[in-house]
Amino acid sequence: MKNFNKLLYLVPFGLLAACTASNDTAGNTTEIENAIAIRVFDDGMPAANVRYQVLPSWYVADTTETGAVNYTYEGKTDTNGWVHIDGHQNGSYTINFTKGDSSIVLQYTLNNLNHEYTLDSASLEAVGTVKGLVDLPDSANYAWVAVQGVNTIVKTDTLGQFVIQKAPCGNVTVSAWDSEDLSSIGGTSAVVTSNDTIDLGLIENPNKVVPENAIRFMPSDLISDWMRPLSFPTVLVLRLTEENFDFSKAEKDGSDIRLYDGGNNLIPFEIDGWDTSINSATLNIRVESAADTVRPWMLMWGDKKAKKIEDVKVWDGLSDSLVKALNSVEVLNFEAGTDLNALPAPLNYNWYVQPHDSATVKNNLDQKPTNGIEKADSTIFGKNMLHVQYQANKLGRYVVIGTRIAAHQHDLSRLDSVEVWLKGSGDFEVFLETIVESDTNYKTSYKGSVNEEWTRVAIKPSDFTNPDKKSYHGWDVTRNKITRFTIFVYNGTDIWIDNVRMYGINLDDLL
Repeated sequence: MKNFNKLLYLVPFGLLAACTASNDTAGNTTEIENAIAIRVFDDGMPAANVRYQVLPSWYVADTTETGAVNYTYEGKTDTNGWVHIDGHQNGSYTINFTKGDSSIVLQYTLNNLNHEYTLDSASLEAVGTVKGLVDLPDSANYAWVAVQGVNTIVKTDTLGQFVIQKAPCGNVTVSAWDSEDLSSIGGTSAVVTSNDTIDLGLIENPNKVVPENAIRFMPSDLISDWMRPLSFPTVLVLRLTEENFDFSKAEKDGSDIRLYDGGNNLIPFEIDGWDTSINSATLNIRVESAADTVRPWMLMWGDKKAKKIEDVKVWDGLSDSLVKALNSVEVLNFEAGTDLNALPAPLNYNWYVQPHDSATVKNNLDQKPTNGIEKADSTIFGKNMLHVQYQANKLGRYVVIGTRIAAHQHDLSRLDSVEVWLKGSGDFEVFLETIVESDTNYKTSYKGSVNEEWTRVAIKPSDFTNPDKKSYHGWDVTRNKITRFTIFVYNGTDIWIDNVRMYGINLDDLL
């Protein structure tokens, strides 16, 4: 990479502000000599004899020249932790202080308007780590990744992955360079913090050609925290909306869609719901190994000659527990003994018991619903269940047991079923509805009756009632507006409820 640094004069880079404190600049005439003054502290005490090195902020370390680096300025702090450099050159510079495994990096600019840079509160911190992925050019087996203004450069692996160990704390600019022709691939900035690993994600290559009807994205964008630790093979879900996909350019059934990995290999998937009336679709994507998620994927559509790909059984071979974790959501189980539902934060809303139209509940469950939690009998799952004793035997009287399941409306078109365990006396009605973002209470319901035997009620979308004069809108209208799950009970005296679960969706459908 001979003459590597000379190429950098042709590349414009943004300038970064100093990282740990605001700086004071002074001087606006050419009569004032340039100067900087910086005081460094270590664990709250002035840091004497700390090494510093100054380089232009555009500087990138050379990988082939083994000679000593020609620093613009270098030296050590004095006994009081100060660095004074008088007669400083004009330009934008980076100063790096290092002491063992501690560091701090700062940027400053001196010119005809700003002749001085002063900072009296720079603090050494334990070094951090920076990692990421470079969008490699098709012709390159690897790339170089450098911290600008600091004599640090690393080589990516063949997938474009890199790790910079002992990165200095503060604001840094990381740039990637093609190993073949030394052209710039891209760059990004980050704040390196003490003893922390910063993931820069993908450093995109602007020269990559993306077809008109295509999107590139990182598979990691589909991996939520609740899915970790990952086990393979697994299934990831890609949700398509009018914000990220042009339904008008694709076939009406999505048969022209193709998904490719970073090596231009087809990735198997199944279409789990495709509806152009609401511009919503979902792809379940089979992923065999972690290596398949490292490089960007490309989704393409719009080829009128494309033949429909045979259906892929993406769930084959996965354990029942993994399928359940990836393809269902537990709404209520009462195991914690609190009035919070079974969903994780930020979806762990309160559940409630509310009598309506002169109906009543015992033990003031409308005030303290946890009074209704009882030990479960041996015929169902878990240790707790909810028991509601009520009076609602006249027309129009009912008791509502429910919880919010989402902060805003979501499309749950791919819902397979709602499972509820019930026993007791009287009638019940399961509702999926919305009570936010609209003046209209969209809802769809399923009616049934209970007896003294525990019954697993599995409700499919086709089981929900059709629209009627009571403003029950039906599944087709309500499916993309659902924010709440409720059970109405009436014409009886007791209801036991446990283990409410939705199948065919996952937590990301509600977030």
